[in-house]
Amino acid sequence: MLKPAEGPTIVAILGENPVVGNALESLLRSTDFAARFFPEYLPNSAEPFEGALVALILPALSSKRNEALIAGIRSHPATVDLPVIELITTPNGGPHEHTCLPWPCGLEELKRSIEAALPHGSSSQL
Repeated sequence: MLKPAEGPTIVAILGENPVVGNALESLLRSTDFAARFFPEYLPNSAEPFEGALVALILPALSSKRNEALIAGIRSHPATVDLPVIELITTPNGGPHEHTCLPWPCGLEELKRSIEAALPHGSSSQL
């Protein structure tokens, strides 16, 4: 279950590329988001993303890898309703139950997408 934000919005950054993940973490922190890069998804944890209100999925070499990651997020009781933003480098067709954002994109566009994905009533201190 999602928790109300107390302070900056927590963004979980998920993906295989630590260079991109750590760079996005630093960029988002400079905008007052409390971002954290997770190099792997830990489905056996009671709170896999430590209270994150949004999950940001990095582009992957395989779209099947991201599909499996999103399915894992949707199957965990603590993250079943977690808004997901998937960064994509090529159109991957079809409707999605999550937001897809073309990558690379500017920081302002990324911030707007995160803010739009927040659950109603949650806000960051931007």
